[in-house]
Order: sequence, then structure tokens, then C-alpha cells
Amino acid sequence: MRDILHISPHSDMPQTNSRSERVATDVLLSIKPVHLANIVSREKNHEYRKYRLKDGVSRLWLYETGGGGGRSSITHIAVIPPTTRHEPGSVPTEPFGIGNTEFNDGLKESKYGYPILELYELINPVTLNEMKTQWGMGGAPMGWQNVGSNLWEDRWGQDEGRDEKMNKLF
Repeated sequence: MRDILHISPHSDMPQTNSRSERVATDVLLSIKPVHLANIVSREKNHEYRKYRLKDGVSRLWLYETGGGGGRSSITHIAVIPPTTRHEPGSVPTEPFGIGNTEFNDGLKESKYGYPILELYELINPVTLNEMKTQWGMGGAPMGWQNVGSNLWEDRWGQDEGRDEKMNKLF
């Protein structure tokens, strides 16, 4: 069962409008194409951010930015542990991962590391235009935001039929 948040874009007060329902376990993040390519190739096994995601978040929906040959679309979904939020010095050194040593040594701006356990590629990426017109998003994500329940159902949903929506890379 998924947890749904009711969030108004203009208030911290819960709302009942179905357009604003959000899935608490899934967040949308922007990522540069080079970093996404390193995750796909498994050379990078953690995603690093300046902010701590709430416990319970278990999937990162990755919006590949348009710079550097990117697709300006939500292209991948990464599965992370729901409660592991590494701080500098706590990321395992084996297996090797790009950026892990620098993070552990405190040389990155990022303060939290999220291990990538599984990675899925959407068969039909969610384009920036679709994000605006079909899913009611104002534009490309800045920082993080919870994924809307309608988008979650359309692209992830229950187990049945998921293999028709995405390819599991690892």
C-alpha cells in the first residue's frame, strides 16, 4: 500500500483535491546526464545530495536534465533503502563507486548519500512538455518534490504490468 500526502502548492495545509495528491515514498530529482550515465553503468553506486530525504522515501525518479545531451525527461527510477541516509565517512569503500571517497572525506558539498539498490529505465520517459501539460507540474524539478499519485500510477503502479512500463537495468 502506498502512502499519499495531500499537499497544496500554496500552503502547508493538507488538501483533498486529487490533483495535488503525492506519493510519500517517491521523490523526483534532477540529475545531469553524465551522473545518470555513471549510475546506469554501475560506476556510481550512490546519489549524493545536500539535503536529507525523509525516512520512508524508497524511490528516486530521475529527471535527466537537457544540458550535455540529456533528454529533459524523467527517464529512470532508482530504488534506495527507505532509512539509509549516509553522512560523510559512512559510505562503504567496497564496492568502489565514483564520488564515494570524496564524499567520505568531506570534499563534496553534499551532506547525504543514498545507495542505489536497483535501477529501472522507463520505456516511455516523461518529457518536460508532458510534465507540464499532463501531470500539472510547473516545469523541470528544482531540488526535490514528491511524485504525484496519478503519475505514480501511470508509470510505476502496482507490480502487475510494471514490466510493460519499464526495463530493470539492475
